[in-house]
Amino acid sequence: PALKTSDIGVGMGITGTDVAKSVSNIVLGDDNFSTIVVAVEEGRKIYTNIRKVIQFLLSSNLGEIITLFIATMLNWTILFPIHILWVNLVTDTFPALALGVEKAEADVMKQKPRNAQSGIFSDNVGVNIIYQGLLKGIITLAVYYIGLNIYNEAVAITMAFGTLGL
Repeated sequence: PALKTSDIGVGMGITGTDVAKSVSNIVLGDDNFSTIVVAVEEGRKIYTNIRKVIQFLLSSNLGEIITLFIATMLNWTILFPIHILWVNLVTDTFPALALGVEKAEADVMKQKPRNAQSGIFSDNVGVNIIYQGLLKGIITLAVYYIGLNIYNEAVAITMAFGTLGL
C-alpha cells in the first residue's frame, strides 16, 4: 500500500517481490538507489530540453504566422511558398534537434523539484513564446518594408527571408 499511495513508488528489480514491482512507478534493475539520482538528473534534463524545443518552435512559428498574416492584410508578397518550406524544414529542424540533445545545466540537481501540477508553459514560457513570436514577426515586416522602400521587391523579399530564417 505504501508504494501504491506514494508520489513515486520505487521497487527493487532483483530482490523485490513481484507484488512490489507491479505497483511501483520505478523498478530499479540493479537494486542500487544511486540509480535514482542518475534517473532524476536525466529526467530533469529531458524535461528542460523539451521546454526549450517547444518554446523555440512555437515562437518561430508564431513569428511566421504574424508575418504572413499582416503581410497578407497589407497585400504584400513577402515570401514565396518555397521560402516558408525552407524556413520550416531547415531553420527550425536543426536548431530544435540541437536543443533537444543539449547537456544538462551544471546546477540541475541543486534546483528544487518542480510542482507536478505546473504545466509546460509555466514560469513565463508562454509569455516568452508570445513575446518572441511578436518580435520576430514585427522585425521581419519592418525589414521587408525598409527593403521595399530603399531597394525593390526582390531585395525586400530576400531581406525578409533572411531575417525570418535567422
